[in-house]
Amino acid sequence: MKSKLSSGLRAYLVGFLLLIYSLSLTASNEPVLTLVTGDMGTGLYHSPEQTGLVDELLELALERMGYRLRVLAVPTERSLKMAAAGYADGELLRTVAIEAYFPSLLQVPEVLVEGEFVVYSHEPIDLSEGWQGLSGKSVGIIIGMKIIENNMPASANITKVKDEKLLFTLLKRKRIDYAVFLKDIGQYYLHKNNIKGLLVNTMHLDKVPAYTYLHPKHAALVPRLANTLKAMKEDGSFEMLVKKHLLLIDSTYPESDFVQ
Repeated sequence: MKSKLSSGLRAYLVGFLLLIYSLSLTASNEPVLTLVTGDMGTGLYHSPEQTGLVDELLELALERMGYRLRVLAVPTERSLKMAAAGYADGELLRTVAIEAYFPSLLQVPEVLVEGEFVVYSHEPIDLSEGWQGLSGKSVGIIIGMKIIENNMPASANITKVKDEKLLFTLLKRKRIDYAVFLKDIGQYYLHKNNIKGLLVNTMHLDKVPAYTYLHPKHAALVPRLANTLKAMKEDGSFEMLVKKHLLLIDSTYPESDFVQ
């Protein structure tokens, strides 16, 4: 049976595997769990130095289990394909929306963060009808964010981009009127890059929990990791890390006070 992977993805995966091999040459005796993440999460949840919120939560949990964590950021849609194909050990952070597309990935049933999907804009927007409030509007979204893709009204004029940099560039330049994205990651990005003049509308479109997903070859780790994360919540170490990272978000970033 012929592989459905594109030649570009094949080449990327070869490079990815070579990187994993080269890194393993200097690894300690501890087993390493390599997770991929979409590059849209880079910043608050993940950083190249693995100092993001989810990086540190999972690093601590895996350390307690005798594992080391390695996280690699790739384009958002590609990360799912790599995790499902077993080129990585799993996905760092995803919502249940991926399960319809990648049913083989196993959810670690302990919530890491709760994602709040909001609309960024120059002017307030009436979202009293939820996602349908974007009907007929010019809207930017990031490819691979399944909850957003699945809920966009058919009549919306949608522009798809690969990451938040392009998303907010288009919005700032008024090439789109609205951008749908995660509230905490979006605010972190805008604050870090000193981008002013945009609103995050207070009425959110959706709020969903996000989890780590593992490839079936690591099925035995799923309950172990879930129990370790639960223990971290009980002993306060989980909350301590969350508070540390949420302080990085500028709480004074302007929100729309539009009320229907």
